[in-house]
Amino acid sequence: MRATKIFLIMLAVLILPLKSYAAAPEITAGKTYFNLLKGYYVLKENVRVALDNHGMKAIVTADEARVNLLSQKCWATGKVTFTHDEVIFSCEKAFLQWQTKTADVVGAVNFESKDAMQISADSATFNWSEKIADFYGAVRVKPEKNLQAADDIEIEDVVYSHVRCNVKENKILQLEKEPVSTQITIPESDVEVDE
Repeated sequence: MRATKIFLIMLAVLILPLKSYAAAPEITAGKTYFNLLKGYYVLKENVRVALDNHGMKAIVTADEARVNLLSQKCWATGKVTFTHDEVIFSCEKAFLQWQTKTADVVGAVNFESKDAMQISADSATFNWSEKIADFYGAVRVKPEKNLQAADDIEIEDVVYSHVRCNVKENKILQLEKEPVSTQITIPESDVEVDE
């Protein structure tokens, strides 16, 4: 029985990097629980998860997080900050999938980039491969001198229901004032808590 368990652990350690096609995340926290057989972490207090997927670096800090190495997903809650390159999102909850290079952020979302783009919203999605962010809910765009807009778009100091932007080009691609039905929700974690 013990030999079988050791074999399974060694097999998981060998197979995990092959499945992920990416380096394992760097993980630190005040309290860390790791289930080797199921490949997941439960993290509490001063959580930091740094994902490096083929040169795409994403860092999450939070009060708590769950990271499933097998499904390559991270759920973070409580004073969450998500940083990618020079882009920063702060929010209450975040869900990252590093296979698809996407992040969903919800709850008092604040966004800022080095190029002086600042946006607040109820929720947002971000594709860090394409550098496209969509903001939903009560969206406010702080007009900055470096901020560009696509043709036929005039940025006003009003509340929008949806704003789409290219964060690399510091450019607003779409503005909608009329309510949109899109609502970002964070899916339930696939990490079991058996601490």
